[in-house]
Amino acid sequence: MSKPIEKVFIAWGGNQNLAHAVGAELDKHGFSGIVGGGIPTDMYIGMQVFTQIQQCTRAILLVENTRPDAINPLSNNLMFEWGYLTAKMDPRKLHIFLLGESKNKLPSDLAGIWANEINSTGKTTEKITKEIVHQFVEATSRPIDINKMEVFSRWNDFKRNLDTYSNSPAYSEIECAHYLLHSIEVCYGYIEEDLFLVLVDKMKPSSTVLEFSLQVVKANIALFGESGGLTGKLALDTFSELKSIFESKFDFTNQDRNLHLWLKYFCSSRIGLLYTFIMRSEDFDKEYQSIYFQKAAECFNDSLQVLSEIGEIYPQEAVYVKLYEGYIHRDFHRIYSIIGDEKNAFQHITAAEKAHKMFYTYFKQHYPNDGYLIRHFGKEYYLDCSRSLKYIH
Repeated sequence: MSKPIEKVFIAWGGNQNLAHAVGAELDKHGFSGIVGGGIPTDMYIGMQVFTQIQQCTRAILLVENTRPDAINPLSNNLMFEWGYLTAKMDPRKLHIFLLGESKNKLPSDLAGIWANEINSTGKTTEKITKEIVHQFVEATSRPIDINKMEVFSRWNDFKRNLDTYSNSPAYSEIECAHYLLHSIEVCYGYIEEDLFLVLVDKMKPSSTVLEFSLQVVKANIALFGESGGLTGKLALDTFSELKSIFESKFDFTNQDRNLHLWLKYFCSSRIGLLYTFIMRSEDFDKEYQSIYFQKAAECFNDSLQVLSEIGEIYPQEAVYVKLYEGYIHRDFHRIYSIIGDEKNAFQHITAAEKAHKMFYTYFKQHYPNDGYLIRHFGKEYYLDCSRSLKYIH
């Protein structure tokens, strides 16, 4: 069975049985519900609650007046936890359920807050539980909208969040998987792949999707390191080890289609690179070199197809994919150069130049203060230009 997608803190204000029922129902949907409080493990119950919250990246608040003589349905403990959660979490990750209560009865400081009103009259605990969890799952199943360019411009913030991720996660496991994949390029831009690997090694994933994304990131760093920054050869045992990781079967379309597609891109493009390095080996004759050339070309074609699909389904990423499209055309140029096909080598380095020019121009216009990365992406573009010049006589 796969690991839980995300840990969810459940705050309750009187009905602990309902809180536990919601936690159990969440487990059936791939989440790990952590009910606030419980049997004290510390002299100060507040510290126990803090520790529970620190583990979670979402929260459910069950607001119910279980004391008929009370005017305010919000218990002091619930108000305390609500305030702390509001300060700690993105508002979109707080899922508030008013059980038999109206938003109009909330304190004025909470006016305008988003909350679900649940009519609990005459309903069993089981029915209320299923209604709460259904609305929660529906809200969390919406695609995660991450501006991939922001990973570049906020690299320092992301490194800090990675450093504390296992003890106090700032992102859900799926969000973190996104950020990790799109940090692969930026860590090389800043020449911080060793630091990035140290941060990645500290992480303790709770979900299958983050666990696999970490494997892909580590394998990618190993590939670049073992090949001398994609310039040398690769040992056969390293080839086999990394190939087995990138060829792993996975399907995360139901959790996040965008993430699934990006994982497909990174895996197929890296397998293509592995075959490219084997092509360079002097231990293989022309027949084997031809076989590996075909396999590399198939992987690079698959990678371009995935990037095209991403650009069509997510038009907001159409310019962003140009960075990686340029790399794939550069990889094509590399394998055609190895076999001496100058015509196709020229076509692909020209395509790489065009794609990288589009990305570089966009990044320079939209992030004018990020001088270091502007120069980095500029060098990538001019590298393609210099390579294409050798074909012009």
